[in-house]
Amino acid sequence: MTRTGRLTAAVLGGVALLCGVVVAAPAASAPPPGFTVEVLSGRPDTVTGGDALVAVTVPRNVPVHHVEVTVDDVDVTSAFAPTEPRVLVGLVDGLDHGVNTLRVESNGAGRGRPVAELELTNHPATGPVFSGPQTSLYCSADGAPWNLGDVDDFCHVDGTQVTYRYRTTGGTFADLPDGGLPDDVATTTTTEGEEVPYVVRIERGTLNRAVYETAVLHVPGNPAPDAWTDTPGWNERLVYTFGGGCGVGHHQGEATGGVEQDLMLSQGYAVASSTLNVYQQNCDDVTSAETAMMVKEHLVETLGPVDLTMGWGGSAGTMQQLLISNAYPGILDGVIGDIGYSDERSVTPNGHDCRGFLNYWQSTDLEWSDAARQAVTGYGTADACFGYSLFDGVDNPQTGCHPSIPAEDLWSEENPDGLRCTVSDLNRNVYGVDENGYGRRTAPDNVGVQYGLRALADGTISAEQFVDLNAEVGGMDLNGNRTATRSEASPEALTAAYATGRLNQFTGGLVHTPVLEIRRYRDDVGDFHDRYRSWVMRERVLAAHGNADTHVSWTSPDDPAVGAQMAADALAAMDAWLTERLALTGGGEPSRAETVAARPRDLTDGCYLADGSFVSETISYSDEGVCNEAFPYHADPRVVAGGPLASDVLKCALQPLDRDAYPVEFTDAQWARLEQAFPTGVCDWSAPGVGQVPLAGTWLDFGG
Repeated sequence: MTRTGRLTAAVLGGVALLCGVVVAAPAASAPPPGFTVEVLSGRPDTVTGGDALVAVTVPRNVPVHHVEVTVDDVDVTSAFAPTEPRVLVGLVDGLDHGVNTLRVESNGAGRGRPVAELELTNHPATGPVFSGPQTSLYCSADGAPWNLGDVDDFCHVDGTQVTYRYRTTGGTFADLPDGGLPDDVATTTTTEGEEVPYVVRIERGTLNRAVYETAVLHVPGNPAPDAWTDTPGWNERLVYTFGGGCGVGHHQGEATGGVEQDLMLSQGYAVASSTLNVYQQNCDDVTSAETAMMVKEHLVETLGPVDLTMGWGGSAGTMQQLLISNAYPGILDGVIGDIGYSDERSVTPNGHDCRGFLNYWQSTDLEWSDAARQAVTGYGTADACFGYSLFDGVDNPQTGCHPSIPAEDLWSEENPDGLRCTVSDLNRNVYGVDENGYGRRTAPDNVGVQYGLRALADGTISAEQFVDLNAEVGGMDLNGNRTATRSEASPEALTAAYATGRLNQFTGGLVHTPVLEIRRYRDDVGDFHDRYRSWVMRERVLAAHGNADTHVSWTSPDDPAVGAQMAADALAAMDAWLTERLALTGGGEPSRAETVAARPRDLTDGCYLADGSFVSETISYSDEGVCNEAFPYHADPRVVAGGPLASDVLKCALQPLDRDAYPVEFTDAQWARLEQAFPTGVCDWSAPGVGQVPLAGTWLDFGG
């Protein structure tokens, strides 16, 4: 389909949803009765940077040259040009902050010709849009590795930096020299069958206080990309990359999710990302969503409309894709996640569990075998806890900030007004603040958790080990100090976590967003990106919808070649899925039924074996099946403690201790220690978690 054809599909298919246009959709055989107007670069209520790419479809009773477009009575008609006979596209700029009224009419409107109006709500290029009051951020755009120029108080740099790279015939990227293409420049064939020089235009700048990057095939000297003409080599599709980790750096960042991606660029995809889409630099999915929205908006205004956008990223890069797709649907059309998790808040408790275990095992006089330690953690090896202990730092106000931030600016007992580097403080707009002004926390909380309960039942640990572990494991206070008592979360923060989508229940945009998650299997070497996390996603999808028709899960051995093939297959499969759905919807918001109908018939769960062959097999949390034998599931400390496989309870409801409920006999001394360890009772996993409420809605605004 040509660009003009795609624009027509987008305008006619997406107007009613995105723009609230005043005209009704016409009958298939009749011409449209009035103008239709759409913001191609995003939603009309989230315009940023003072400009928006707008499409106007002109009814047949109005000559195109009679169309007039104004914004708050200022004529902007000259910004519009035809992309096909009755579609005009224009980059409207100079918008004021706040509401701007765009009006489309014919200079013959007084003779019964149609009129349409649309409100464009503009926000600063530095943000925020919906994330709420901004936290402190230390700039890096003016230094290495970016060197973008002088920054203002918002870490913003005026203008953009454009450089070029090329793919050599030897299979590497290199800087493109001045003076024409070098002899060793490779060529590539895109998904559209177009063969072009493999030269990549990379643009860098700042948006929403993040450094962003975009990349697309483009040879310098050719006409600059714009919204009205095709860019040779670009297939008009976007892959947005997200980075992993989890950190509270309060720093602009030194890396994006990466745009120099041969797999995507060689096929003609544009690639985009930013520093605030790397969770190690910004463990906040709301600002990640906001930033991705703004970067995508800018890319559309630069290159033209995007047919579809796929997310890409591993570990917390998957977290972000899932959270953004659920809470802010439409930014991403599909999720391709690698070694990922459903969200951050429900996996971080495992880090605190592991920190408690490690501290306990280093101090106890009891002997614990590797098998006993593994049984308590639930992981493939006991050593996995060493990796999970990294999560402990995101709730410690003194350890999470970027090392470049001056020590005198950071929180301490002596500097109580300093910057606190916890996820709860970073996300204070979501969770609120306590009486100290600190961000309310959803984790850690281990009140009532009976660590090792399943291991006790199967005889892997003794009654004395069970009692001693639970009596001594302790917790963490608000200031990151280990405590003898268990940790307790804020009930208000817990409710906010569920209601706003920080605990991902897959009931927002993930109702209709296809998810293809892949995983190179490393359970057996102690990697905490364990296969159980794939089943957590499946449990939640099944709980939300009764079927998993929008979720596909693949596993492979930990082999780079097989893993690369799996990733390439995933990109092709998601592209096919979304292409078919686009044909069904015409560009409008999809339903779950349309997403399911568009799923390729041969796209199934399964696994890749060591020889690269694929086994089609529905995933199941069991020992049965070829894939489960090759890549067995494990669990985590909360599952071993009796918790749900969905891992969706941040704080359990409690029930009284019952001595008769255990499969072993405790001595009176042991029972007394358990009563002391659980003074308010133990977890009742059959009940909903504390604060476990439904999602309140999507596109929530935290600016209040």
